[in-house]
Amino acid sequence: MKRILVPTDFSACAQAAADVAIAIAVKTNAEIYFLHLHAPEPSGGHMAMHGGGSHEGHQHHDCSGPARARLNQLVKAAEQQGISAKPALVLDEDWKQVEKHAAAFSIDLIVMGSHGVYGIKRILLGSHALQVIRHTDLPVLIIKASITDFKIRTVVFVTTLEERELEALALLDQVTCPWNAVIHLLYVNKPLTSEETNVSLGKIKQLTKGLKSPVKFSFCNEEAGIKKVAVDLDADLVVLTTHGKSSLIHAVSSRLAEKFAGEYERPVLIINTK
Repeated sequence: MKRILVPTDFSACAQAAADVAIAIAVKTNAEIYFLHLHAPEPSGGHMAMHGGGSHEGHQHHDCSGPARARLNQLVKAAEQQGISAKPALVLDEDWKQVEKHAAAFSIDLIVMGSHGVYGIKRILLGSHALQVIRHTDLPVLIIKASITDFKIRTVVFVTTLEERELEALALLDQVTCPWNAVIHLLYVNKPLTSEETNVSLGKIKQLTKGLKSPVKFSFCNEEAGIKKVAVDLDADLVVLTTHGKSSLIHAVSSRLAEKFAGEYERPVLIINTK
């Protein structure tokens, strides 16, 4: 875990995401990039980058003093915690700029605040957060509310016990190990797909081999049980994986991840697995 990207609109939930990113960076010694997407000036020009590298072919402006000042405040807050941080001001409000700059900065983790849009039956993710988790290959941590003295002590990792989760667990271990957190693997049994306990335990042994964080295991019989387990364990973080980008399995897993991230008020980490 070397670089964290924090897209920000300077809202309360974006500030909460910045605070969480700083807390993670302190534990993992990561560098933070604070990214603000700003409406372009009518006079032209595409992008103003400050502290985040060069982009040839784009005109550089001093377009938004207040936005730059607020970015600098975030950088200062990180530096006060001993963290290296850089601001990036982009004259384009398209969410694709998040993915573009994540690639440009070699980002390992995106931490985003989401306002949430309240519907009649459930809470949906804000549009930018939703687009990012649907399209990026990077892990995305969704933060919805301010967390006083953020810590990771208990993590619920929703698992399918498949080999493709090895990389996701290894990345999670980088985050959780410095906190001495416990990773709680939660296997969701689906109708007609249950297997013998010894088979499941063998898969768990393979998945968790080499992890530094302690691991526990349980199962539930339906997707609705994920939230109950997370609440019962007082989980600080829930992790869900999605599958690739073009398969039917991806569509199903993405819907579950989006729905849960929308409904669960605590931090949710979504990792796209190949």
